[in-house]
Amino acid sequence: MVRRSAWHPILLAVVLAAAPAAAEDAKTLYDRGYLRQAAVLCEQRLAANPKDAEAGAFLARIRAEQGEKDQALKLANAAVAADPKSAEAEYALAEYYGREARSASLLHQAGLAGKMKKASEAALAIDPNHIDALEISSDFYRYAPGIMGGDKKKSVEYVDRMVKADPVAGWLKRAEIAMEGKDKDTVRAAECYRQAAAVEPTSQRAQVALASWLLPRWRDPASAEKLALAAVEAEPWRTGGWQVLAALYAFEERWSDLDDVLKKSEAAEPTHLAPWYTAARQLINTGKEPARAESYLRHYLTVEPEIGSQSWAAARWRLGQVLEAQGKKSEAVAELETAVKLDPKLEDAKKDLKRLRG
Repeated sequence: MVRRSAWHPILLAVVLAAAPAAAEDAKTLYDRGYLRQAAVLCEQRLAANPKDAEAGAFLARIRAEQGEKDQALKLANAAVAADPKSAEAEYALAEYYGREARSASLLHQAGLAGKMKKASEAALAIDPNHIDALEISSDFYRYAPGIMGGDKKKSVEYVDRMVKADPVAGWLKRAEIAMEGKDKDTVRAAECYRQAAAVEPTSQRAQVALASWLLPRWRDPASAEKLALAAVEAEPWRTGGWQVLAALYAFEERWSDLDDVLKKSEAAEPTHLAPWYTAARQLINTGKEPARAESYLRHYLTVEPEIGSQSWAAARWRLGQVLEAQGKKSEAVAELETAVKLDPKLEDAKKDLKRLRG
């Protein structure tokens, strides 16, 4: 195993030097996962120029991620109207309809899926290599029934186009597909993850994806650790590598290494505490150190979660679980009540609350 001595001597200095180098555009911030910062920048750009299609498109996607459907649709439509030649604007509209189709009734799914397909095709007509539009088109043809235009062969064609446009994204998509359904092809998935890492060795996104795949104890956690350590050294602002290390050290009960990596991850990006939640969840899953898990969750609750990360409601639910494990029933009930209040749709928290109340 790679112990603490494996940390590169300059890593701490790199981490403490701060989060990502200041990203000057919304797309960079969005791609890096800093959606709150991206939203602020988009709002500023739209205030200066209401017809800024790119800013409107990314803000539409962020609002959709937050569940603000009406605003997301309004922003996406405005972006398309402002610049009919913007692939990002058309894709934002396609993504909106795709989200809606997933949760819609059967009566409305066909219409929404059709609108998604039309918008994604418009995006690809503008930019044939738009990776997100290629992916959503592949998903449409893979999941839609034949009567709605579904076609497995066409789905494969779009994934092949992804591989040509962005080899890492394409091979990761192939890995995802290999793991779908009842007949998961783990051999194929492993090949795809390794190919993604090999085709672009400098891509930390690919290295972290491979590390995540290798992380389970029946695969190769030692290699996962090496990959994750290299990833956080190269791009300390990318949270995926930190989360791999947090999960591994929590599982292996390497407490000193775990505390070390959590502190360094926070130094790299103080507003993104996902590794703390990951560590706590791993401890809960294995039934280890509930008091330690409690401290990690309480720390996670000190900073508003990044958009798309685990919510405060989810953290409160998990906190209720570790409090129960320590025999603190009344405190656990209080946390579960808060979790359900924050998110009435959090079914697991509702089940735990009902059980504890007897």
